[in-house]
Amino acid sequence: MKNGPTIETVLERIGALDKKFDERISALERKIDERFDKVDARFDKVDARFDSVNNEIDCVASIFHATNAEMLTLRGEFRELRAQLKEVLPVPQAS
Repeated sequence: MKNGPTIETVLERIGALDKKFDERISALERKIDERFDKVDARFDKVDARFDSVNNEIDCVASIFHATNAEMLTLRGEFRELRAQLKEVLPVPQAS
């Protein structure tokens, strides 16, 4: 009869293997958490940049609308001036 490892030895080996797996999985979880933390930090920076860009776009849009309104007002004033000048200035005669 061949003597093999006892059940206690097998169970001890299984327990040691289980412990190694737990340690490796815990180490892997720590590494993954560290990487996600770095990614979160990068996303925070990107979000801050997008907020800054959005603020700049809002500012440019506000300036555009104000400039557009001023141009429309100026265009109307030029039309009024042209009409007034037509009334005041003599009409050139064709010779």
